[in-house]
Amino acid sequence: MLGAKDLDWEELKSFAVVADAGSIRRAARELGVHHSTISRRIDNLEYAIGAKLFLRQPEGYVLSAAGEDLVTVVRECGVRLNVAERLITGQDRDLSGTVTATMAGPVAELIIAPRLAEFAEMHPGIEVRIAATTQILDISRHEADVAVRVDNNPPQSLVGKRLFPYYEAAYASQAYLDAHDFEAEPEAARWISWKETQDKFIDRTKEAGFGKVPLWGYFPDPAVQRAAARAGLGLALLPCFIGDADPELVRASERRPLKARHIWLLTHSDLRRTARIRAFMDFAEKVLREAEPAFQGIRQQNL
Repeated sequence: MLGAKDLDWEELKSFAVVADAGSIRRAARELGVHHSTISRRIDNLEYAIGAKLFLRQPEGYVLSAAGEDLVTVVRECGVRLNVAERLITGQDRDLSGTVTATMAGPVAELIIAPRLAEFAEMHPGIEVRIAATTQILDISRHEADVAVRVDNNPPQSLVGKRLFPYYEAAYASQAYLDAHDFEAEPEAARWISWKETQDKFIDRTKEAGFGKVPLWGYFPDPAVQRAAARAGLGLALLPCFIGDADPELVRASERRPLKARHIWLLTHSDLRRTARIRAFMDFAEKVLREAEPAFQGIRQQNL
């Protein structure tokens, strides 16, 4: 009997309530459903098990021998489920445990990591793990709990906030700028390419003020672009919070920074009310919003 397949918990719960109440109608009132629903659940359960669970008598529903066996197990399961629910609820409400956050390396390095000591002091029971990667970790598969994503179209399965856009500009070493005449001989210079394309001249480089300078190579990681620009390889189109933070790089022109993509702070809908997740998301939002001038390049412009 207990090895029967496809048993429905609502049917088992209704069975246990009828066993205690001794009546379909009293059980229906207790569960807040129509009595026909309870009758149907009992019929379905008896069919699935292949045995009569109640003796229908004038004074009410009386457990059969099979019903007596089953009700003991169902009540034990109910107790265990209640214990599990309390434990899980306690974990959700408790400011302890681990939070795994995924974000691009520069965001982790320059924005979040320098402030993590504050979070650790506020919430000593929460351990933070940072997955600094440009790969999109799947929150739905529990590869991460929180994501700081740079995206105009994040997955609809996630919930959170769109904070603000970041901006980017052309950067290079001062020595590289001094060594090249971008007006007279633009072809002698190069863009450190972040885009995999055969086209050497694209609209974005024109918007940045150096449309006649050709793209060179392919370096999708901003950290690599920054290192190459510092070494004098060429111009790099970098987020302002990266380029302005590097003392060996300067803005290549006085043009306004270019608006890029939006920054999102996201989690899975199942996690958004978990205390430790909420605590980290509130902290991350505060840190990111305080860094908004750096993301927009305002700090450099006001110097």
